[in-house]
Amino acid sequence: MRYPLTQEEVFGFIHPAVDAHTLGISSVAQLLRDCGYRVVIADAQVCDAANHPAYLHNVELVVQWIRRHGITRLGFSYRLDPAEGAERFGRLLHQLRERRMLAEQGGPLRGVYFAGLPAACERVAREHDDLVPTFDGDETPTETLRKLGVPPSRIPPAMTAEAEYDEFRLRFGRELVASGKHLQVRPPDHSGYPEFGGAQDTVIARLEHAQRTGQLPLTRAHVGPYLPDREAAVRLFLDWTRELARTGFLDVLSIGTSQLSQSHFGEDWTGLPNGGGVPLRSAEEFRQVWLAARPMLVRTYAGTRNIPQLARTYEQTIHIAWHALSFWWFCQIDGRGPCPVRQNLEQH
Repeated sequence: MRYPLTQEEVFGFIHPAVDAHTLGISSVAQLLRDCGYRVVIADAQVCDAANHPAYLHNVELVVQWIRRHGITRLGFSYRLDPAEGAERFGRLLHQLRERRMLAEQGGPLRGVYFAGLPAACERVAREHDDLVPTFDGDETPTETLRKLGVPPSRIPPAMTAEAEYDEFRLRFGRELVASGKHLQVRPPDHSGYPEFGGAQDTVIARLEHAQRTGQLPLTRAHVGPYLPDREAAVRLFLDWTRELARTGFLDVLSIGTSQLSQSHFGEDWTGLPNGGGVPLRSAEEFRQVWLAARPMLVRTYAGTRNIPQLARTYEQTIHIAWHALSFWWFCQIDGRGPCPVRQNLEQH
């Protein structure tokens, strides 16, 4: 049963600690606060407990957190392996039902939500009879609020205007694709300067050439498939890279690497949970990407530790177009890495 939102609702958001993806939670929390709702984000201890919701002690920690903060709406986020995400959510929901925490049982929780990859959302919706609203990350801010049940009267006017613009863009895109006009577009020719496509090519050189020839802007895409089979994911990514290079529309390939690529590069990953992108693990695999990407420029995410060494690896293998300088993130401040802020700054 779904209950309409009241003014006194308190949203609580939790994600298993093994999943370092927290930007979505922070964004939704701010949206709800802008609409006048109170939001509580689980601390590290509660997120650790969410790693293994089948353990009774962990469930008790989550239940205590819910009761302590008066949470009436619980959001669970897991953006790594879809099967693991759906399973962990299902276990937690089962344990909450066992403890009669849902409103229809007389408990405090008037709504439960799940956010994850599309496959995980499909499984959660299927296994829970569509009673659990799911979020796969493609929602606009207004769509997110609508799925959470926020009444239009509580959505700020500026956000409503932004939503209208988002809907206009989506409509424009759908109409363009339906018309087939995009198939008439030909890729720009950004060759014609000595460094093009080689190891000495740079984003500055390509920008300057494109500006001289009147062919701005440069185009970049962020790409990185995740599969449970690591080697299959790498092969698929190399196939995608070759196809993107062949079509000629992209200037910059931005590699979306997996969580372990960022935190445990070059190490043994046996038994460690992964997800979030293509699981590149060695310098040789990055070299293969660069070769497959010719003549595109290539770049990738930052790492969470051993940053100078990893930066050198990127420069030597993919001739990285530009580095991601994660001064204030990928560290203890956002839970993405082990380094305190000072050490993170020193490594940069």
